[in-house]
Amino acid sequence: MSEKGRGKGNTKKRRMSAAEFDAVVPLLSMSESRLNAARAALVDNEKLEDIARPHGWDKQTVGGAVNIVWKAFQKVKESLRLAELGGVSYLRDELDLPDGWKRVCIDAPEYLIEIVQAEVERLKRANSADGSSP
Repeated sequence: MSEKGRGKGNTKKRRMSAAEFDAVVPLLSMSESRLNAARAALVDNEKLEDIARPHGWDKQTVGGAVNIVWKAFQKVKESLRLAELGGVSYLRDELDLPDGWKRVCIDAPEYLIEIVQAEVERLKRANSADGSSP
């Protein structure tokens, strides 16, 4: 996901997938309303002003919540990057998967794994052919 740039005219919206946001939440000590506000901005791409208004907040209050979540997310990403450098790639869990995807690890006979892999590929092709999500 992108990171906010510096300077006028050169800003990119900070964005996170729902899975990325959910992975960071347990690391935070924030009220539910502030978490919901940060999620609305980072995941749902709502404007800060629109999020703030129903709470009687200003956009800076929402921006503060967004900054807290974003900094925690950056720390998680850096930790995962360092873990992968050390060969611990299983820690990535679902952070690098598209919304609606899950990662599983199973122990099964080779023939069964081949059946599952073939079915996953068949479903991917069917979904991409009809315009469904991956």
